[in-house]
Amino acid sequence: MKLFKKTPLSAGVGYGLALLAVSTGALASSAGTDLNLSTKVRAGAMAGAAYTMPQEPSAAVFGNPATLTQFKGINFNFGATLMGLANAEQQQQTTIAGVGTFTNKSHSDANNYVLPDLGITLQVSPNLVIGTGLEVDSGIGADYRDDPISLFGGALAPLTGVQTAVPLLVEVISFSANLAAAYQINEQLSVGASATIGFGLAQLGTSGPTDGLDELNAALQAASQLPLGSTTLSDFGGTTSSVHDIGFGASLGATYLVQDGVMLSATVKSPLSYNYNNIIHADQTAVPGVHGHDGYQDLTIQNPTEVIFGIALDNVIMPGLLVEADAIWKNWSDAQTFEDVYEDQWILNFGAQYQAGDWTYRAGYSYAQDVLSDKPNNTLGGLDGLGTIPLGDTAFSAISYDVIELVQTTLVPILWKHTVTAGIGYQITDAVSVDGYISYAFAETESRNPATLDGIATLLAGSTVTTEYKTNLDAEMLAGIGINIALP
Repeated sequence: MKLFKKTPLSAGVGYGLALLAVSTGALASSAGTDLNLSTKVRAGAMAGAAYTMPQEPSAAVFGNPATLTQFKGINFNFGATLMGLANAEQQQQTTIAGVGTFTNKSHSDANNYVLPDLGITLQVSPNLVIGTGLEVDSGIGADYRDDPISLFGGALAPLTGVQTAVPLLVEVISFSANLAAAYQINEQLSVGASATIGFGLAQLGTSGPTDGLDELNAALQAASQLPLGSTTLSDFGGTTSSVHDIGFGASLGATYLVQDGVMLSATVKSPLSYNYNNIIHADQTAVPGVHGHDGYQDLTIQNPTEVIFGIALDNVIMPGLLVEADAIWKNWSDAQTFEDVYEDQWILNFGAQYQAGDWTYRAGYSYAQDVLSDKPNNTLGGLDGLGTIPLGDTAFSAISYDVIELVQTTLVPILWKHTVTAGIGYQITDAVSVDGYISYAFAETESRNPATLDGIATLLAGSTVTTEYKTNLDAEMLAGIGINIALP
């Protein structure tokens, strides 16, 4: 059976352009912060279903390394994907019984990324193939500097005189370089392994001063909810810094040819961890017991362990048709920092490819389970505080849960569940082909209710207060172009 028709390396705009563009976007996907194979031109056109019979070298290098044995000779692919988000809005709405409803809407300035993709494979012997590549494997971005978050949607302005404003910001980007190898044990079984070196960039916290917390602090002291002279929940300045680190990971994979045209696969990917030193600051006076030098705290961010099973049918249903289905399990509940806001997740990817002469047509669909935890922790990665806002198990631990719920709906709300994809390719010569694809993830919403903060606001207002933090994510769109070169 011909497992792979040599075709494209995603070609595109280029790695340098990607580095210029990453700081402006809302990088994330329906697979949580991970991109998996969704931004590779051919795999992306098939909704990321490429862990069993991938159609480009980079999908083998970064997916199931055992599939490298399907790439004979020398193969090279290069490409780029533009990731765009029409709008990300966080709405803070508070109702005071007998008074009215107050609403504030904050829009994230993060919206576009350019993501590069590179893969190279080389057949060393009849049964041994090695490969290498470079990609952006994960990331997340949200920027509320120009449109800060209000804790109560403006409802406390009549009581405190000032509307609270918190300019939250996050950007985490991971670049990965892989070295992979696969060996075909017999006509049915192939095994493979890959090693990953990752380079991570991150910043998290507030950029610029908060507003209105001093007035809230004074009101809480007047209501005997804070000790006189307390600086907890008072205004503070910027807390974040841009930091970086290097991480290491690995993957193991196997493929098994059940019969001509029918293949099964299994893949395990280890966590990839980054230790970001001095990434975020907490006020040591307002937040007792802050770990870290002079209030600067470290944060470990870890991509989850993944277990992936797949099946592919090539020329079985009809000549020229390849269909593949992959099931991906992500262990977010044991991934450092993400374990505080996410829960374990299943993702189902379905893709199809049909070849007709020099033209190839692709389509796919992906479904992702909800990833936001309904019961988040009261800290993020063990942080003791953000500015003067305490986190963790302190006298203010109940408030800390509400703060993390706010984080869920502002900084890490990966909500997309349903994604449809399509793509087309053209074989220019026997060795060179070009491909393009588009992907559309449907808009989603999610909300949280900060019960403890509502209780405090009820005491200040003298009437029942109810607040809702609601995230509205518009459709996420991807568009990519690539080129593949395959030599015998």
